[in-house]
Amino acid sequence: MVVCVQRTQVQAGPIKDQCMAAAGITAQDVANRHETDDPGHSVKCFFRCFLENIGIIADNQIIPGAFDRVLGHIVTAEAVERMEATCNMIKSETSHDESCEFAWQISECYEGVRLSDVKKGQRTRNHRG
Repeated sequence: MVVCVQRTQVQAGPIKDQCMAAAGITAQDVANRHETDDPGHSVKCFFRCFLENIGIIADNQIIPGAFDRVLGHIVTAEAVERMEATCNMIKSETSHDESCEFAWQISECYEGVRLSDVKKGQRTRNHRG
């Protein structure tokens, strides 16, 4: 997966690997995150690390326009508007523990993107592996 940040592209894979190592979790832990009501503090902190490093959040806040910068080349303008309107309403406390919960809530919100939101031409490219 390639994520676009400020007109440059970063490999999300190495960031994901780095954040999993920092949180002490595995790819399976991330994959299993929806199997329980609470995936655990480490999984939530993985998302904090990941969303910070791909440029979605900083200082416990969503960076204005981040969803468009990071995923706007993949999803429709309508999806960007919907996600920014919905997800930007989520606020965080300032504690470190709360920042992991905040990131988890943001990741859950962004997972609201539907396949129908993916721009034509991107569906095939993204699903080849």
